[in-house]
Amino acid sequence: MRRGFAIACILGASILVASPTVAQTIGYGEAIRGLTAACGADIEKYCKGVKPGGGAISICLAKNNISTGCAATFEAAFVLLAKRAAAQEAAPQICEADAKRLCANFREGRARILRCLIRNDNTRKVSNKCNQAITDAGWR
Repeated sequence: MRRGFAIACILGASILVASPTVAQTIGYGEAIRGLTAACGADIEKYCKGVKPGGGAISICLAKNNISTGCAATFEAAFVLLAKRAAAQEAAPQICEADAKRLCANFREGRARILRCLIRNDNTRKVSNKCNQAITDAGWR
């Protein structure tokens, strides 16, 4: 598990943002790049004829004795992707008070409230919890 955490940190390191807040999640692009680097040889060896989509590559890898690095990266990537999905679901509630305080003149819809919260002049006024939720959700 320690190795999986270390790889998760490496995968997440590319998600530094302009603010002092660092994402504790990962996006699909970062996950794919990390998995390609760590699992490319295993995919080539065990899943060469498998067509991507519907989790086919994941299923193929799970059925085979893949390398330790691939397995750890695979696990870490999916943990971080699940955290991102949870953060996206939780962020509106976490940021509700900040949105009411800073964005009262913005109508809801089309990400207007989110744009208000992440505007440069508001970023320092938004609570640390809300800033972290926005970052973890991948919206910054």
